[in-house]
Amino acid sequence: MLDSMFKDTMVNMKWTDIESYANKKALVLIPLGVIEEHGPHLCLGTDILTAHVYCLSIKEKLEQEGYNVIIAPPFYWGVCQSTGGFIGSFRIRKETAKALLFDILASLAEFGFTNIFGVNAHGDIEHSLAIIEAFKDATEKLKINACYAFDEWRLPHFGFSGNEPYLCPIELQSIVVSTAEVSDVHGGDIETAIIHKFYPHLVDVEKAKSLPPVALDDDKVEQWLFGGHIKELSSDGYLGTPSNYESVDALNYVSDYTYRISKAIIGRIV
Repeated sequence: MLDSMFKDTMVNMKWTDIESYANKKALVLIPLGVIEEHGPHLCLGTDILTAHVYCLSIKEKLEQEGYNVIIAPPFYWGVCQSTGGFIGSFRIRKETAKALLFDILASLAEFGFTNIFGVNAHGDIEHSLAIIEAFKDATEKLKINACYAFDEWRLPHFGFSGNEPYLCPIELQSIVVSTAEVSDVHGGDIETAIIHKFYPHLVDVEKAKSLPPVALDDDKVEQWLFGGHIKELSSDGYLGTPSNYESVDALNYVSDYTYRISKAIIGRIV
């Protein structure tokens, strides 16, 4: 069990510790997420806590390959477009998120870090665009290797080839981790399983077990993605099958996903 999303990050270090990592040309991982509702059973910090879990696992895998790795403070003031109508979803403007993230990347560059990788656990389109644009600007303006780990299957939807220097394409998942008929879009069985595994005190398990599956009709997907009539689409603010969380092998899922991210990062180190 983890007790804080600041565990093993710069937040808990002295400045001299960070200087030591910079002198060793360490790779930097930035956990990326938002603060938003995740149904009546999960905490608002689900995405950023998950990104932190990913970064801890990626750090371990990269260190096993001989790399020095440090985790930056979690970036959680991202864009909540799809859930913006719910209490608890902080609605940060895209331009604000982009500018803040660029300033963080600029600070890391000033500290002496030249290989910086973003690891995200929030799927909002505007959120992803804000990250991509910030990393692109950092790559071009700061002359550093600022690279965002982005799922390969999503690249065509955003008009990217995967060869962009500011993107690390993550290979497709090949394992099956969920038996649910209604897949996890938001606050479903996989997200619930991850938080329950690493932050069990932040899951209302009795509530999760009581929730029926909620799915979207194909013609409603865009409404959800772009924040239209979302309470009509999911009155409790989740899409998926939270009650199935005990059937999900959270450790295997995290290990597989972070292995693929680690592989993508290694391919982009300069």
